[in-house]
Amino acid sequence: MIFTKKEFDFILSKTPGSRFQLAFDLGLRRVKVLRERDFALIDNRFRLDTGLKIKSHFLYWLDEKGVEKISFFSQSTNRFYKLVPTPDWPTLSIGSVPMHRLGSPLKDTQKKIEVLKPRGYCMDTCMGMGYTALLSAEKAKRVITFEKDENVLLLARLNPFSEKIFRKKNISVRKEDVSRGILRIKSNYFDCVLHDPPTLKLAGDLYSDRFYLQIHRVLKKRGRFFHYTPLYKVKQGFNFPAKIMGRLKKIGFRNPAYTYEAGGIICSK
Repeated sequence: MIFTKKEFDFILSKTPGSRFQLAFDLGLRRVKVLRERDFALIDNRFRLDTGLKIKSHFLYWLDEKGVEKISFFSQSTNRFYKLVPTPDWPTLSIGSVPMHRLGSPLKDTQKKIEVLKPRGYCMDTCMGMGYTALLSAEKAKRVITFEKDENVLLLARLNPFSEKIFRKKNISVRKEDVSRGILRIKSNYFDCVLHDPPTLKLAGDLYSDRFYLQIHRVLKKRGRFFHYTPLYKVKQGFNFPAKIMGRLKKIGFRNPAYTYEAGGIICSK
């Protein structure tokens, strides 16, 4: 069960002996709470120590063992992972870099979907928290999404807004590197591709011409391609989206255009 500093502070504001209901799991589950002097009993099962130091930029997991931050360091990748609360859907942070715009990951995802207009068979190259795949699946017949990092998959299963991706019948989660998995997909298979990779530093191969050629190959004729494009070195006057658009055009993508609201490039085959 997940809570944030907001729920914790609300519990602290109540006098000992108070009984009330409160939303946990980021608003998706209402539970009964009994406020005692030094702890609160949550859902008649879990004891929450009210003397804990709870921070606003973390999500917390509560079970019969106690409370833990939803954050950890992975020896296998040498990176730090955590779920970060926002005004709506939580975002994933890898090595202190958030994977969504912190103001609203929900709106951030919706803008990408509005630009791509998913339909038919759709590929989501980098699952992450699964938001783009889940929203694509509302319109597309089938969505195939890739995620190679077991740490990210673990956090997606903990996140109440992500975990249903593993149960949706028209979503297939492939636990592998998309740069390898795409090689086994037949040509002209997808009606659309949504490419929302991590930063250039974290996944430089997903910004390569070699990978773009594979996306062009698996797209059907007139298929649509959306490529989230960070404003890399923008303060130094470098126009990274323009460089990517030039490369996509040479590969054979038609009419590449950058959309600031969605933060990426839309084009077609």
